[in-house]
Amino acid sequence: MVLAIVLLLTIAASTGVADQTLDLTPEAWLFLPSVRLDPTPTPYACPSTSDNQVVRGTAFQYDRDDPVRPAVDHADKNLALRGYVPNTDPRLLRQLVDYGSDDPRQPPQFATLFTPYRVPSLTSFYQAHDWYWAPSPEIGARGTPITQPQVTALGLNTTPGETLRVPVSGYEIGIDVEVLVLFADSDTVALRYTRDDSSGAPGYTVHVDQICTDPNLLALYNELDRADGPRYVYPNPSYDLPVLAAGQPLGTARDTKIVVAIVDTGAFQDPRSCNEWWQIRPGYSLGCPSHE
Repeated sequence: MVLAIVLLLTIAASTGVADQTLDLTPEAWLFLPSVRLDPTPTPYACPSTSDNQVVRGTAFQYDRDDPVRPAVDHADKNLALRGYVPNTDPRLLRQLVDYGSDDPRQPPQFATLFTPYRVPSLTSFYQAHDWYWAPSPEIGARGTPITQPQVTALGLNTTPGETLRVPVSGYEIGIDVEVLVLFADSDTVALRYTRDDSSGAPGYTVHVDQICTDPNLLALYNELDRADGPRYVYPNPSYDLPVLAAGQPLGTARDTKIVVAIVDTGAFQDPRSCNEWWQIRPGYSLGCPSHE
């Protein structure tokens, strides 16, 4: 308002009419443009409902823990329990690397987590902790970060809310069934590419962390994982866990990054491995240098 009056007085003085009464009706005001600050973006809210059809299938009891160790307290099944730390070594190769492949069939392919298939930006590089086991049902304790290989968990760029799917592979554990859901909570899943209910058995386990787990998947998992259920009877050769098909939704991206890790026969592998987990790599323009 003060600026408008000053401008009007200046105009009046320059035209010799300073002694005249100023017209201060609304039409005489000079309005300056205002600047509106956009509100803080609303964080992505995990869905509470889903139309994903999740069914149960047979899992075979492999671990010999008696009593059976709860899955949430099992460091081979719950990646968040094991934990991981950033690898900030400036010498670390921050792209896919070529270890070759000793699997004549196609292992799980991380590019197929997304639709359309893509190799997203590699945003962060982690080392999972080793684990000091204790007699079941005790949890045990974290050890030091695993240093060989240099990367045992990998951050991938995502768009909040995008659908994440079961990575395709050359394996199946039944008709239209690709994986057993070894563990799930609200923000992580472990996908087992055999019927054995352990990452220690031969075969692949893919961990996908920092996600919004599909509500229907989580509901069925919680039903089948209840403490008084058949999963926690020993010995019990088989029981049910959720199963999913290749490409079936497992959840959505919670933020701009998810974390993936892969285990084979109990050992963490390097998720950057170009000719194992990234045989399918659309949009990836960099080469795959040999690992030394």
